[in-house]
Amino acid sequence: MTLRRADWIFLAGIVLVILFVSLLPSPRDRNPAIPRTEAHRTVTVEQQCTACHAAGRVRPLPERHPKRKDCFRCHRRAEPA
Repeated sequence: MTLRRADWIFLAGIVLVILFVSLLPSPRDRNPAIPRTEAHRTVTVEQQCTACHAAGRVRPLPERHPKRKDCFRCHRRAEPA
């Protein structure tokens, strides 16, 4: 089986698409880090985030924020000083 020129162009296109997608920034790179405040140092699981960031709480999430419960997927911990 021999590959024609069109086959090679198709394979090159696939490789370029894979490279492009792999170089896209992850949500953790674009989103703000979890602050290094005393209240946030004790947070170990995402369920603790809703204690302050649920609707009607101390600091509710903005309306445009996704309604997800896995905060650490998009937000990383701030680097230690």
